[in-house]
Amino acid sequence: MIVIKENTAIDNGFITASQKRFVGNARTHVHEFFEIEYIIDGSGICKIDGIEYPMRAGTLFLLDPSNTHEIISADAELINVMFKCEYDNDIFILPSLRSPMVELTERDSAFISALLNEMISVYEKDIGFARLLLKCVTQKLNSYPSAEAPTSLPYIQHTLLYITENFRYGITLESAAAHLGLCPTYLSELFAKQMGKTFKNYLDNVRFSYAKNLLSFTDLPICDVHRYAGFGDYANFSRRFKKLFGMTPTEYRKKS
Repeated sequence: MIVIKENTAIDNGFITASQKRFVGNARTHVHEFFEIEYIIDGSGICKIDGIEYPMRAGTLFLLDPSNTHEIISADAELINVMFKCEYDNDIFILPSLRSPMVELTERDSAFISALLNEMISVYEKDIGFARLLLKCVTQKLNSYPSAEAPTSLPYIQHTLLYITENFRYGITLESAAAHLGLCPTYLSELFAKQMGKTFKNYLDNVRFSYAKNLLSFTDLPICDVHRYAGFGDYANFSRRFKKLFGMTPTEYRKKS
């Protein structure tokens, strides 16, 4: 498994955008950031969390840091955008899509293609404009079938985004509250009321779900899974994993 780190992929702290021809395979990898892949033409398979999606003209893939990603037998022209959702205290919320793959209408494909091409031409010299173009893309995606959003409350949406971008690291309720400029007690009560679970329970769910993806769809050594999923030590992770899922991480990998 390859881990593509933010500081090696996003050279200006927020976004990078390019058009390229991709031929062949890309082994299973994970990102520390969000990614858009828009297929201009060609074919191939984009495998996300073990599910295979066809790559064809007019399809768009939206990936987050909790996804595993692989490309199989591709010969495609595509636009690739890698970005952070939080930048200089400016936060925007991504659409809650039912699937990481969106099949765009012909009209929307032309519109999004124009936005992404403009983004390629300006992102190195005008980050603000590039971010505005990216917001236009994500707003357009909001018109496509979506999963039920867990909440519409901005503070909780921002907290969920903070977790998605940072679950690998030692984040806590206190760090999330400080990030949002809130009192930890207030955020704790607000989060539990809106989400029906505590901040820690939600964070643990994200981490265990990601650990299961790593065990199922990557070749990452089992002794390293806990670290990439944000858990402190392997013994504690293994004990809690067995308690939750009725088997050890090693047994889970063999079964899956």
